[in-house]
Formats: sequence, structure tokens, C-alpha cells
Amino acid sequence: MIALVATIGKSGTPQLTPNWYRFEGGKSTISTTKGRIKYKNLSRNPRLSVCIYSEPRAANYVVLSGKAKIMDGEEIWPETEAIIERYMSKEWVPERIVHMRAEGRVIISLQPERVLFRSV
Repeated sequence: MIALVATIGKSGTPQLTPNWYRFEGGKSTISTTKGRIKYKNLSRNPRLSVCIYSEPRAANYVVLSGKAKIMDGEEIWPETEAIIERYMSKEWVPERIVHMRAEGRVIISLQPERVLFRSV
């Protein structure tokens, strides 16, 4: 599953992007770079919504909303690795991390203040 991440753009309009994610211990995390619009939007306004849905019909979904926290520095790499492991074979993760370390990565964390869901 992919998470659809919504931030608020400079003009006040929603900005949406699909992202790999991880949900653990009641919080959602995604990895992104400092050059991405979502990072810039969250640096200005930390409000974030994340929608995770079942494919192909999206009949079941959850929407998490709240204020994001941005983590930077060496502490992001264990979580970054855990996110990647959800989507790639473990054998490819070390190589992927090497490339990601040169990209100015951050982890965006969301402890939801509001949760909406639909289950059919």
C-alpha cells in the first residue's frame, strides 16, 4: 500500500503526493528530501493528512491528520531503513540507503490527532 500525503501549499491549496510509509506504535512515518515541496510546506505549516487505502477499489481506508514533526540527522536512518524494507527485498536495502544518504533526507512523523476510517 502507498500513502497519499497531503500538505498545505503556499497559496493555501492542498499539495498531494504518494509515498512509501510505515505505521508503528500509533504513528506514521515517511521519508522525503529537503528539496521536496511537502518538506517546504511542512516547514512553513506542519499540518498534515495521510490517507492509506486498499487497492484496487479503495473501499477500505484510513485518514490520519495532525501536526507533523520533521526529524533530521543520523537518527533518521533506522526508520528510513524500516520504511524501505516494507517495499524492497532486504538484499537491496543497503544499496538504496547509500544513495539516499546523499539526498538530504528527513523523516516526517505524524502522531495523529484525528483518525477517520471506512471498512466495508
